[in-house]
This record gives sequence, structure tokens and C-alpha cells, in this order.
Amino acid sequence: MQLQFYFLLGDFVTVGTKNLKDDQNELSEEVIFTLLSARRRRELLRILNALGGEATSGDVTTEIVGKEHGADGDAAKRKAVYVSMHQTHVPRLVEAGVLEFNETKKTIRLTGPWRQLYAYLEFDPFTKKQGLLSRMFRPQTKK
Repeated sequence: MQLQFYFLLGDFVTVGTKNLKDDQNELSEEVIFTLLSARRRRELLRILNALGGEATSGDVTTEIVGKEHGADGDAAKRKAVYVSMHQTHVPRLVEAGVLEFNETKKTIRLTGPWRQLYAYLEFDPFTKKQGLLSRMFRPQTKK
């Protein structure tokens, strides 16, 4: 059974669904892998983390266009990124309770269990003390 919820925090609206048996503060592994399956969603989380947890839609779009297209990021490419962010990626993360989107100010903010999701982005099996998966799947070295 799923529970759908709506939170109004100032100008921020968070909409999402949770399985009633799930812990409110944790994302299931299935949800984590689904959310992180899209490159732009992963990049969005990295950008927001680097910018202190909150940024405008325009700033995020500019960053993503720069990473995807470099100096070749013209208006058409910028619009394509902006549309995909607002029609697909931001709503999915808002629904999962990881982001809040302020429609009036066009700002995006990390919230809820975003750190749990972000831990999977820090995966590097060869680096010690970074990310959840890095610690779990670090290659064993012979002593």
C-alpha cells in the first residue's frame, strides 16, 4: 500500500509516495537505483551538493549544459536541458522526497534523505573512506 503526501514549506511544495512499511527517512534500494539511472539526475545532485544544497533552475541548467556541451552550449541545447530537467528529472526527485522545488522563485533545494542517495554517487572502489559502495566493494588486495 502506498501513501501519497504533500508538504507545503513556505513556497516549496514536496509531493511524493512512500510504501507504508518503509522507513520514512530511507529510500529503498530500488528507488535509489531508479533515481540514479539518469545521468542528468546524478549531475543535478552533484551540482546542488557543490553549490551548498540550493540553486536556481537557471544555474543548474547552465552547469549541466556546460558539462554536456562545453562551449558549444547554444540556446537550443540549453532549452532542451531545461525542459528535461523540469518535465522529468526534478519531478522524479521531488516525488522521492529528495528535492524541493520552489515554483515561484525557480529554486531547487536538497532535502530529506538526499545524503543516502548521494552516498551512491561517491562510489570509487579504489579510494578508501569514500561513499557507501566504495567501502562495500573495494577490491581485496593480497597481503
